[in-house]
Amino acid sequence: MYYERDMNQSEIAKTLGVSRPLVSVLLSEARECGIVTITINSVESAHELLARRLENRFGLKRAEVVDDADSAEDTNNLVAARAYELCFLMDERPRSVGLGWGSMLGRMADYAETLPDFEGAAKGRLFPLIGGIGASYRGYHTNELARIVSGKAGFEAEYLYLPAFFDSEAELDFARRLETWAAVQNGWDTMELALVNISNYPSYPDLGVEYRFGGRLTERGAVGRVLAHYYDESGRVIEASVNNALQAGVEQLRRAPRTVAVCSTLLRPQSVAGALALGVIDTVCLPRSLAEKVLELH
Repeated sequence: MYYERDMNQSEIAKTLGVSRPLVSVLLSEARECGIVTITINSVESAHELLARRLENRFGLKRAEVVDDADSAEDTNNLVAARAYELCFLMDERPRSVGLGWGSMLGRMADYAETLPDFEGAAKGRLFPLIGGIGASYRGYHTNELARIVSGKAGFEAEYLYLPAFFDSEAELDFARRLETWAAVQNGWDTMELALVNISNYPSYPDLGVEYRFGGRLTERGAVGRVLAHYYDESGRVIEASVNNALQAGVEQLRRAPRTVAVCSTLLRPQSVAGALALGVIDTVCLPRSLAEKVLELH
C-alpha cells in the first residue's frame, strides 16, 4: 500500500483498522527484514520516477518534469521552452492546434521568438481557443500568440477577432450566429492538439468573475482555471450563472487527441491536481518542486 499504491500511513491505518504508529513500525520492520529495500537513484532517474507517479496518479499519457533553476523566473522559462519542444519539435507534428492563453503561453511565445523562422509551406493550422482581452500582458493577447507561434512552428495562423467575454448572453448568442462562428467551432471540434495554461484561483486577470459567477467560485471551493473554466480540487467544473464567455468547451478539450498543460512554479499544487482531475489534460509539463508538492497532496 505504501510503496506501490502511494497511500500514506494514515490511509493505511484506516484501511487496516490499526493505529498509524503501528503502520510506521511495520514499515520499519519491513526494511530491517529486507522485505523492502531503498535505492537512491540518479537525478535523471528521480525525474523519471516523479513523472511516472504523476502519470499513474492522474491517468496521463505523459508528464514532463523540469529541474528547478535558481529563480522562479528562470524555472518558468525552462518549463515553457520544454513545452514548446514537446508540442512543435517532435517527429509527430499535429496538423491542427488550438492555443489557449496565460502567462506560461506568453513565455512560450517569448521562447519561440528566439528560434529561426520556419521555412517552407505551412504544415497545418493554429488558432486561439478563446477570444482576447485588453490585459497588459501579451500572454492574454490570443491572436498575437497565434501569430508568433505559427510563424516559428510552421503553421498557418487563423485569428479570432472576437472578445473572450461579451456584455451579456444575448450578445454572445448573436456572435454565434455570425458566418465566422462555424469555422471557429469546426476548429475546436477537430483540433489534434490543444495547448493550455493552468492558473490559480484567484489570479490575474480577474476575467469578470463577479458578473459571471456571483459567489459560486468561493462557495464551491474553486482552486484554479483552464482558459476561463473554473474547477474545484476534485476536478468538478463550476458552471457560470451567466454564460457570456467565448471559448472552447470542456468537452471539446476532452475530445482532442492531445491536450498539453504548461505549469508555472508559482502554481498551488491544488490548482494542478484539480486541473489534472478534470479528465481534459493528458500531458503536463511542470517544475520538479511543483511535481513533488502535487504528489504529496494525497
